[in-house]
Amino acid sequence: MWLAELRLRNFRNYEAVDLALDQGVLLLIGSNAQGKSNLLEAVYTAALGRSPRVTRDVELIRFGQDRAHIRAGVQGERQQVLEVAFDRATGERRLKVNGVVVDRGQLLGRLMVVLAGPLDDEVIRGAPEYRRRVMDAALSQVSPSYFFALTRYTRVVRQRNRLLRAAADGAALAPWDEQLVDLGAVVIERRREFVARLGARAAARHARLAGGEERLQIAYVCAVGEGGDRAALARALAARRQDELRRGASLVGPHRDDLRLTVNGVDLRAYGSRGQHHTAALSLRLAEVDLLKEERGEWPVVLFDDVLAHLDAARQALLVREIAGPQVLLTHTERPALGAAPMRVLRVRTGRIVEESGVSA
Repeated sequence: MWLAELRLRNFRNYEAVDLALDQGVLLLIGSNAQGKSNLLEAVYTAALGRSPRVTRDVELIRFGQDRAHIRAGVQGERQQVLEVAFDRATGERRLKVNGVVVDRGQLLGRLMVVLAGPLDDEVIRGAPEYRRRVMDAALSQVSPSYFFALTRYTRVVRQRNRLLRAAADGAALAPWDEQLVDLGAVVIERRREFVARLGARAAARHARLAGGEERLQIAYVCAVGEGGDRAALARALAARRQDELRRGASLVGPHRDDLRLTVNGVDLRAYGSRGQHHTAALSLRLAEVDLLKEERGEWPVVLFDDVLAHLDAARQALLVREIAGPQVLLTHTERPALGAAPMRVLRVRTGRIVEESGVSA
């Protein structure tokens, strides 16, 4: 699976781009605020149907324009064309596969991607929602059943919150409680199994990146305790009912869960250095690449946005050797010294892309 063609119209700072892509490593270089990250965002958006950076689609439309459009041509066992379009006036987001309008669940998994970059600072140090997104994005790409369970669960929580704010009685809440328990148990089970496998692979990646001096551990933290099954969720709901009514919000379920990352047993979020945060984030993303490959039997497209900036030359070369797969897109402000790594180089300047000579040293 790899991206053979990317076409952008009025996306972010790009007026019009038609880019033919190859397998291997593609390096996008240029000064800050020229559009390098926007290009990777476009690939991610084509693959997952939404941006990793904003919640309001209108922010993706070029200033002064009414619509934006992304078209991605995917090569693999079969050729596919993925399209995502945004309309400023209507607020509509339209997804298509091979010219047919689809919903997001039908788009996911047709082009698997893993994105690493500045947003991972929030994954390591930020609120739990950022760490939940890592689990949900990866699992949704490999498992349609997980995506649909998560989507239904999210709708149940929203409806239940409306009832709680209206001080609904137990009879009104009962059917929504039952759905929260059933769907929540499915989400927790899938996440816990995923994190166990992710953690083992992240530890191995981290040992190589950190020179074997530190041990990274990743654990799933379930808000209702070790079980997280239907019975545990039901008991927790009953115990928190008055708190939920008082606060007008659902306080029980996987939407409250988290990941705990430690290095040598020390909580990374509270006590880790910037260097440890960066290495842990890279290890997490490389493990995600490994796991998606194992689940689907094909590599995701790897999108690494400005991850070389915090590494010295030796660790830059090591990271590039660690990245596996048929296609890797890297951004950096200048050409790094990466030993004998062959790659195609494109320069990005104010929303325009210019081919440069390849680099192998």
